[in-house]
Amino acid sequence: MLVVAYDNRSEFEITDTILEELEDAMVRTLLHQEIAVECEVSFSFVNAAEIKDLNRTYRDKDTVTDVLSFPMYEDFILNRETIIKDNPFLPLLLGDIVICIEQAETQAREYGNTLTRELSYLSVHSILHLLGYDHMEDDKKSVMRQIEKEIM
Repeated sequence: MLVVAYDNRSEFEITDTILEELEDAMVRTLLHQEIAVECEVSFSFVNAAEIKDLNRTYRDKDTVTDVLSFPMYEDFILNRETIIKDNPFLPLLLGDIVICIEQAETQAREYGNTLTRELSYLSVHSILHLLGYDHMEDDKKSVMRQIEKEIM
């Protein structure tokens, strides 16, 4: 159901246990959203300097962030049938996820979570972005947060 291409460009050792938890979270998200085809995601772990540079380049925000998502399709969730039909090759590439491991560690401490739980949440959050969800407007934010809660 899901192929994940991992790239660890951080100094942090990513264990098999962490990767299994992240894949489980992402698969639960796809199942929740009733995505019935095999999908692929590129998933990178980076340090604070790299995510700050990416955030500046792609979002014009000169700050460290926890995660960036780069969807392959706009509004996948609304156009999934057409996208899947028009793309005969599987797995279907959904896009790229970039997580700042340092920021995830900081947030895990702030929220009283384990690092694995924080990374799982960020994975769910990112897959939803790849599927076309966002949280820029209050009504869309409440929808996305409810979905995240159901999946987690």
